[in-house]
Amino acid sequence: MSVRAIRLPDRFYLPRTAADGREVRDIMPWEGAVSYATDGEQLGIQFDDGRVMWLGNGPVAEPEDDRPEPRMTVFATDFEGVNMDALVEGIRSYMDLHPVLKTVWADDLQTLDALRARFPHQDAS
Repeated sequence: MSVRAIRLPDRFYLPRTAADGREVRDIMPWEGAVSYATDGEQLGIQFDDGRVMWLGNGPVAEPEDDRPEPRMTVFATDFEGVNMDALVEGIRSYMDLHPVLKTVWADDLQTLDALRARFPHQDAS
């Protein structure tokens, strides 16, 4: 598949001030990045030298002994007090609207589902 540039929502870009004084969010948060890109299945960052760094493809740490998986430990801290049912269902809905995210967020969604099963009554927000 070919790689094509895409525009993500403004929250994925850094702000700058336009000549008329208004804030515009269009700066890539990586040095040398020119755009976000997709091949229809993956989401990545395309750099000025043509290479694409695909998101979600980095190495995942292996679980150590009987301790929880490192990713789950981080997520448990990051999402403490969050309504996990609403979070997971919201992410699934967003993935349905933007299918490219299914491959990008598959591992994270699996971790959130496991976290939700482990802590079923976290619904403070």
